[in-house]
Amino acid sequence: MKGPGPILLLFFLAIPGLAGGQNYIGLHKEQVKDTMKEDRKDLSEDNNSRNTAYNMVKYIDNLGNQTLYYFFSEQDTCLYSKWICDYSMLNKVVSGLNEKYEQSAEDSWQYTDKGQRYRIILTTGEWFFTITTRPEKQD
Repeated sequence: MKGPGPILLLFFLAIPGLAGGQNYIGLHKEQVKDTMKEDRKDLSEDNNSRNTAYNMVKYIDNLGNQTLYYFFSEQDTCLYSKWICDYSMLNKVVSGLNEKYEQSAEDSWQYTDKGQRYRIILTTGEWFFTITTRPEKQD
């Protein structure tokens, strides 16, 4: 299959923060890396860029259409994810979010996993859009 089709198909299998139905938030950094190798073969870890301000792992696809970041605590626990995508993916991504999650506003969705509520927020930029997945604060 040529074009963005294979990448978009994989979207339905793995939204950042979730992959293969598994929620990455709360996992140890090594668990995230191991699971990504199995569940997201369309993305590879990018060790070419370093960011000393954040404890994170970066993944990229071969076509340059998407970049996925997982951010970790000082104890290497996954706190949240940011998925940066080319606008060519926008309609399929939004459609997938609408199918899988409860839309809570025009640009946000929510879901619950193991009793924890999570919020997914879509942010638009000039050249790309970002999907951020974070746990909601507990009252």
